[in-house]
Amino acid sequence: MKQFSLLVAALAVLLVVVACSPTGGQEPTAAEPTQSNEGQGEMKTLYVGPELVECVGVGPMQCMQVKEDPNGEYQNFFNAIEGFTFEPGYTYELRVNVETIANPPADGSSLRYTLVEVVSQTPVAAGEAGEANPLLGVRWVLESYVNADGETVTALADGEVTAEFGADGQMGGSGGCNRYFASYTIDGGNLIIGQAGSTMMACEPVEVMEQEAHFLTALGAAAAWQIEGDTLTISDADGAPVITFQASETASLTGGTWSATNYNNGKEAVVSLVADSTITATFTEDGQLNGSAGCNNFMTSYTLDGQNMTIQPAATTRKMCPGEDVMEQETLFLTALTTAATWSISGNELELRTADGALVAHFVRQVAQ
Repeated sequence: MKQFSLLVAALAVLLVVVACSPTGGQEPTAAEPTQSNEGQGEMKTLYVGPELVECVGVGPMQCMQVKEDPNGEYQNFFNAIEGFTFEPGYTYELRVNVETIANPPADGSSLRYTLVEVVSQTPVAAGEAGEANPLLGVRWVLESYVNADGETVTALADGEVTAEFGADGQMGGSGGCNRYFASYTIDGGNLIIGQAGSTMMACEPVEVMEQEAHFLTALGAAAAWQIEGDTLTISDADGAPVITFQASETASLTGGTWSATNYNNGKEAVVSLVADSTITATFTEDGQLNGSAGCNNFMTSYTLDGQNMTIQPAATTRKMCPGEDVMEQETLFLTALTTAATWSISGNELELRTADGALVAHFVRQVAQ
């Protein structure tokens, strides 16, 4: 009986303690939620620059220039901002919501940016950027370069070599085979270009690779620059020209015919076309893709989602052409097309690449006769 009395007394004390606790022994109510970051975001102000620049993420791409401090330096921005449409020629002040993604894809960002408000959209006055740096906003195509023997050599007709300068002090383009990138600084008429990095593809013919190597070496010798009309001349420390470029415009995907210069043969190599053969591609606005695969005509469809592209397997005519190499090339090219995952245009060059950034095919725009 005494033990029973002690047990009753202990239970009474426990009930008093629970009754006096802040929640009365119950789980937090809706008025007192448990704190969690999942599904919530952080509000930020981003300042966006007036142009896109070449950059390398999963593969070569174009990045916005973004900073959080209005007095800071622009940095490459590899994400998209949902609800925001970038238009070149304007600087932006944006309010965005930044959320953490719980299970991001392996090749994706762990942050999601969503537009809340465009605080300001300010046009960059014509010539405003150019007065400080007229290299900006122009796609420069190689005309000539100085090789290792000190000889001035005219650029090869196939596989354009290009340069584009960004507002963030980064420049890059196509070396004719690989994409390259480097830093640069300008002080008046002086120009210093840092050591270039590049992708590591091998292309044929060997002259393309030789030209690329000479071009990147010449870039590293840059000490001065001058623009006359549409021509950019880069000189070394002795004042001798080492590279000349010509300004060019960018073509559109549709409305014309593209001629292939190189394609991926599926054997981890990007190769040039068989001699005297031609491969063409025409993209229409209604999602059709057709052309010549070198012997037979092909026809298929494609879909775009921004810079992403999907190409369906192609149907072809059934001709037999002389030369096993031409027929093999046709098969390999059409197979390569179905691996395309992204597309990009620089001037009159079109590149299709896989999701891993490997080159599928390189085209140049045919000049209207």
